[in-house]
Amino acid sequence: MKTKLSVDHALFRNLVKNPPLWWINLKIDSDLYIDIRKGNYLNIYHNGGSIMKLEWAGEYKAKIHFEYVPLQKDNDYLPFDFQNDNISVEKHETISINNFEKETLERIKKRIRKFYPNDSEKGMQGHYVIKNNGNGKTPKGFFIDTEYQFSIDVNQVTSKGRIDLVWVDTERKQIAFVELKTIGDERLYAANCNDPESIDIQLKKYTIFAEKNYRELMEYYDVVFQIKKNLEILPPFVTEDSLLQYTFIHKPILLVGDCTRKWIDQNADRLNNQLKDIAFGCLYRGKTTYNFRIPYKTYNNCFRLGEA
Repeated sequence: MKTKLSVDHALFRNLVKNPPLWWINLKIDSDLYIDIRKGNYLNIYHNGGSIMKLEWAGEYKAKIHFEYVPLQKDNDYLPFDFQNDNISVEKHETISINNFEKETLERIKKRIRKFYPNDSEKGMQGHYVIKNNGNGKTPKGFFIDTEYQFSIDVNQVTSKGRIDLVWVDTERKQIAFVELKTIGDERLYAANCNDPESIDIQLKKYTIFAEKNYRELMEYYDVVFQIKKNLEILPPFVTEDSLLQYTFIHKPILLVGDCTRKWIDQNADRLNNQLKDIAFGCLYRGKTTYNFRIPYKTYNNCFRLGEA
């Protein structure tokens, strides 16, 4: 695992030295979260949808998926135009971005939620990030990253993966990968642990990657931490100067985020037994329960049931 991510990259230096108005407006919106990427760029997300991928190439370069940009129109319907037996839709302009002022952002966020509603896995991912950022009750940590992409070689075969969340536990000074699932994900029910789509295999990949790249991961996330600190996008309760004194938990945590009590009663024991030697712990949360803590050892091995 090698990365050229740098605290001193021109993108981050310019955002700190002379922050544009559009950047300030994006930073202060409490529904958005910002992730630093290996290639010295960043993504700004709402509900898992990227409002902006921002890079530096001698100047700011950014883009947004066209489906997230609302049209400039007065109603919800576009009229057809009939001419000479041909039918078409009248041309419409997209909204003006206006430096991402509040009304513009609200319209874009509403558009993103059509693709990633609050009860989708991406929507829940976003809620876990913003609900643990220090607003209200002080949490015991925060999510420093989402959608971390990696590749590993297992038995001379390259396997790729994407880690949903990376948790920094400020109480225990630990960092952990977190795999987020909804109860509708079929990988939670795979009976054969050799099934490449099963949750067992998925979490084993994370462990192998963490074990092989432990030191590099610690250095990488310290750089991410420093960049976020300079950009003033860390949660307000974070007082550390560095993450280098933290430890990285090799085994990932399974988080099921939209549980009901009935579902927990029917599935938690099976998953706990299935993953007891693979995951560091399993957390089962209800649809509106976004507080997060690393599950520490209890009488039930290292697993603790959450709230439905």
